[in-house]
Amino acid sequence: MRRKGVFLSALPSLLLALSLVSAVVKTDCSPVTGAITSATVHFIDVGQGDSIFIDASGVNVLVDGGPENSGPTVLNYLGRLNITHIHYMFATHMHEDHIGGLVAVLASTIQVDEILVNNQTANSAIYSSFIGLTQGHTLQVVQRGQTFVLTSTINLTILSPTQPLQFTDQNYNSIVMKLQTGETNFLLAGDAEANAEQSMLDAGLNLQSDVLKVGHHGSRYSTNEQFLNAVLPSYAVISAGKNNSYGHPHNETLQRLLAHGVTTYGTFQSGTIVAMTDGESITFQDNPQPIPEYPTILMPTMIMTVLLLAITICRERLQGHFSSENYVMNNADHNG
Repeated sequence: MRRKGVFLSALPSLLLALSLVSAVVKTDCSPVTGAITSATVHFIDVGQGDSIFIDASGVNVLVDGGPENSGPTVLNYLGRLNITHIHYMFATHMHEDHIGGLVAVLASTIQVDEILVNNQTANSAIYSSFIGLTQGHTLQVVQRGQTFVLTSTINLTILSPTQPLQFTDQNYNSIVMKLQTGETNFLLAGDAEANAEQSMLDAGLNLQSDVLKVGHHGSRYSTNEQFLNAVLPSYAVISAGKNNSYGHPHNETLQRLLAHGVTTYGTFQSGTIVAMTDGESITFQDNPQPIPEYPTILMPTMIMTVLLLAITICRERLQGHFSSENYVMNNADHNG
């Protein structure tokens, strides 16, 4: 136990040192597979969490793994795709619903070349398991402006966080990245909320993207108006669990997306969502169902609200009716 305590206490220094290395190397080299611009982005249904697998013409990228209990789900999904090699594994931040499933992947026979983190530690058992399994792998801290060249026409650009970290909150320091495939772009927002969005806006970054993976599972504190005006997505994907206890996605966020004319899909409604691009256009496999203006998950609340309103109106009218009758009867008694 003493060795484990010493190891964990040294982790912040280790990660800080790694961040200095990543600051020097802005562009990473990777296998360049030619001028093919096709890519497939799988938004895996892991319940209340995030997990995204990117097939960039043979270069494999895994972004988060969902909660710990979704590890078998992610492994089975990768198995169906015959994936035995992950070139880049991103842990956007150290919350359990993002790194939990990565533990199973790291403990499996899948080869993982590089693990990319945000340079923030956590005091949790799942974090200890995750960071322990990163030993023996290339571990790198990412920062804004860093680019990973996947092929000659496909790359990943880190939009957030900055190094040193700008915030103390894990969500605000979440890794946000932009996948650029020819003329099409995907913005993967992790659990970023308003503070991180504003930081990216203040930095004057080019955020425009065709597909937005909505930040923090559609929290009301993410995807604000200014951010949407900068991203201008045609499509949005929300990764959240059905009937989750957090109320994700929140109606305010859905209405902002709908007001901007964004076709929005949710894993809680359609399961795993697969987007494909040839570098010029984007199509979605199996025609997922767009989230309607008034999502079915909100219908019970709306029905209850209408019923309560109706009961209140009826009660007020009945009270008014009885008050009128009493007035007439009292006057009759008085006059009699």
